Amino acid sequence: MSAAAATDVLVPLREEIAIFPGPAALDGSPTWTLHDPTRNRFYRLGWREFEIISRWDSGSAQKLLQRVKSETPLEIERDEVDELSKFLLAFDLMRVTSQQATKNLVAKAERLRQSFGHWLLHNYLFMRIPLVRPDAFLGSTYRYIGWIFTRGFAIAIVAVGLIGLYLVARQWDAFLGTLIDMFSVQGLVGFVITLAALKAVHELGHAYTAKRYGCRVPSMGVALLVLVPVLYTDANEAWKLTGRRQRLAIGVAGVVTELGCAAIAACAWGFLPNGPARSVAFLVATSTWLTTVLINLSPFMRFDGYYVLSDWLEMPNLHTRAFALAQWWLREKLLGLGDAPPEDLPPGRRRFLIAFAFLTWAYRFSLFLAIAVIVYAFTIKILGVLMAMVEIGYFVVWPVVWEMRNWWRRRSDVRWSPRTALTLTGVVAVLALLLVPWRSAVEAPAVLKSQQHVGVFVPDFGARLAAINVRNHDAVQKDAPLLQLVSPDIEHRLTQARNTIEILEWQMGAKGVDAELLARSLVTEREYGAALAEYRALLTQKARLDVTAPIVGRVVDIADGLVPGSWLPAKSRLLSVVDPTGVIVEAYVGETDLERIAVGDTAKFFAEADSRFEIVLRVQEIARASTRVLTDPTLASIHGGPLAVRATKQNALVPDNTVYRVVLVPVEATLTPERTIRGTIMLQGRAVSLAARAWRALLAVVIRESGA
Repeated sequence: MSAAAATDVLVPLREEIAIFPGPAALDGSPTWTLHDPTRNRFYRLGWREFEIISRWDSGSAQKLLQRVKSETPLEIERDEVDELSKFLLAFDLMRVTSQQATKNLVAKAERLRQSFGHWLLHNYLFMRIPLVRPDAFLGSTYRYIGWIFTRGFAIAIVAVGLIGLYLVARQWDAFLGTLIDMFSVQGLVGFVITLAALKAVHELGHAYTAKRYGCRVPSMGVALLVLVPVLYTDANEAWKLTGRRQRLAIGVAGVVTELGCAAIAACAWGFLPNGPARSVAFLVATSTWLTTVLINLSPFMRFDGYYVLSDWLEMPNLHTRAFALAQWWLREKLLGLGDAPPEDLPPGRRRFLIAFAFLTWAYRFSLFLAIAVIVYAFTIKILGVLMAMVEIGYFVVWPVVWEMRNWWRRRSDVRWSPRTALTLTGVVAVLALLLVPWRSAVEAPAVLKSQQHVGVFVPDFGARLAAINVRNHDAVQKDAPLLQLVSPDIEHRLTQARNTIEILEWQMGAKGVDAELLARSLVTEREYGAALAEYRALLTQKARLDVTAPIVGRVVDIADGLVPGSWLPAKSRLLSVVDPTGVIVEAYVGETDLERIAVGDTAKFFAEADSRFEIVLRVQEIARASTRVLTDPTLASIHGGPLAVRATKQNALVPDNTVYRVVLVPVEATLTPERTIRGTIMLQGRAVSLAARAWRALLAVVIRESGA
């Protein structure tokens, strides 16, 4: 019990505190609103609290109780006065002057003092930065824009919007074409500028609507939501309004203002010619739906949609009350504590608030995690990792730990029943699933192929097939002729090069008898050297037309449609030559699973096309360094494989994640496959828990992105 409540003396309230009539409560009883002008904060009071606080000048709790009993039909208990006193003291609504009260305030300030890390943790999620105090400006300019709130203007905007929709529908292809043009640096800059202007207009809509109903607007500025800047308007004085329609009007004013801008812009787009003005109109017409309808109207964050829903339900502090109900529901369903609900509400509204709380938790977690992923993808990687860690810890781990601590403190209140036994079993099962090292199998993408599997391709210039010297399954020696290609273009260029060389040789031989040839002899020698180099290069290209076996092996997988006389495009595949003496499997294991496997471990290969096809393997080699470039494109994502890769300018396939190459060999003799077979291996590695796997994966990402 506080110092104020421990004695009978009532500490006076601060003189500037004001109380206004509020809207009717859900049960029809009257409410009042207490306003703290120093912080511009409002508190909703019920009938009992109002009757107590309106007689706070009684001097003592005993006199206050006597006055309430004699002047009202209420029966107030001393505990209610003490609880209200605690509330007033906690929120600094009392005029404390004693030495002990001063010590209490100093102690409270010490408790509220935070370290920089603690401050950053709470304020990077949401922080307000006031920029202007617009109340005087809004009051002096309202008379110039009051006509916006008339019925005639609303009808005109609706008509303009309908015309705009008609014009956009008539030119839908051109409208989509404008959207495609926005995917550029200029389009991005235009979008940001347009969005900033729209949000400024959005906030002015809130501010002028608040002034229309006589509310003060003390500040406007920028709020940082997970480091993302958004504008805000302090319209807290809407709490003074008893009419729900007035508060709803202030809440939706920003959205309505933006939709009005979108209606005008859509109509203007239909009449404007192609150019910057039409692009701006397009941005205004489309940005509104993305940022206002999808974000501002969401009730899961403290945006316009939240306050509109709160006013519609007549439930201030909607999130806090919904979360309290959801926690109570969880405890009752899982533990059966028998506690009364945090507040008495109709069953339908209670169910709605519980469902709303769970949806809000899921939405916030998804939103903040998505922001962390975006930061990770487009900015400093380690910053995105740290943001994801903070958000998972703050929104998932810490609430679960805090709730579990409450369960443990109240373990003596748990009513043992089949429900609680089932809950305990579920908790133990989840802990076992996370902490017990039960999973030993390591799954990894792999390819089964000959130990030497060499593809034969057309040279990097087109050619005509003259002859095929082999058939599928033919055994060949190294450098044995496989196919004969011809290129009339190369033959023609060779003839021209030979003729040029002969002419230049004659000119060099005749320079002694011809003064002109002697004068340009140096030029002739350089031209002769260039022609000779070109001739030799053409001979090298011609030699490549005689396709020979790259290794000793067997011919497999001759390309379909190879007929003498057909033209073949450059770099197209002709056939493959495999070494029939050995079969290997190449697998790529993730960084978190690398420590769980060792040379000599057994595994099984399962073909992707037919899961019945399996081979027992043994690990032969594990790479010490991660794979920088994927040499076999079979597993690459751009070819339908499971490994996510990105192609560089040199057409190298670089894995997006850290993977290590593992080579496995069959335990028993296996037929050599004619072509590469894609599949999966299941390795029997050391068992590890899911929690350990998650920790290792997180640690690996942090180390990799921090450059440690």
